[in-house]
Amino acid sequence: MKETHPMPDTGLPIHHRTKKRTEYGPLTRCFGRTLLKVAGWRLVGVNPGVKKCVVACAPHRSYWDFPITLAAAMALSLPCVFMIKDTAFRWPLGVLLRWLGGIPVNRRSPVGIVDQMVRIINESARIHVVITPEGTRKDVDYWKLGFYRIAVGAGIPILFGIINYREKWVGVDELFYPSGVLEEDWKVIQAKFEEKVGVTPKYRPQGDAPGNTPERSGGRKPS
Repeated sequence: MKETHPMPDTGLPIHHRTKKRTEYGPLTRCFGRTLLKVAGWRLVGVNPGVKKCVVACAPHRSYWDFPITLAAAMALSLPCVFMIKDTAFRWPLGVLLRWLGGIPVNRRSPVGIVDQMVRIINESARIHVVITPEGTRKDVDYWKLGFYRIAVGAGIPILFGIINYREKWVGVDELFYPSGVLEEDWKVIQAKFEEKVGVTPKYRPQGDAPGNTPERSGGRKPS
């Protein structure tokens, strides 16, 4: 008989929302739309109606990104979860973070963050994971490939989440099902964010993602 080995414990309890909450109710949707309207933001897009996806949200430029994204998720009835380092989940902040959809990520685990998230996604009946590929509010030369690797590893689509500060609209565009060939998939990702917000993302050529190939184009368009 073939010997099997259990997957190492990542220390990542699956958030209750990934099991129980499948959509927001009408009051929550109304609340989200009201928040955006009061703040002067326009909502764009519709709920894609998929059980699982990675929401690649960009650009990431302000502390306001989180509340704006959360309000948009409520308005679209798209409950989302967010990866946050596990050390932030101390009482009492941890209670709030979990309620908002935070998933504690154990950076010290021998299991990589991508593998941790793939495991969580595979064990969840319904989950939408929001990831900011830039990884910081500062201008960056390269996007992190975690969102892409997670989507490919879990076999789920990428949903483009857009925050356009210049025109003050926020929302989602369309689903993209990555093939696993990074060079070809990246052309689609580049074109989408270039069209919507004038950002042309690139990745490090030495990255170890599927289809490892050199970068193809530069960063932000000149304004």
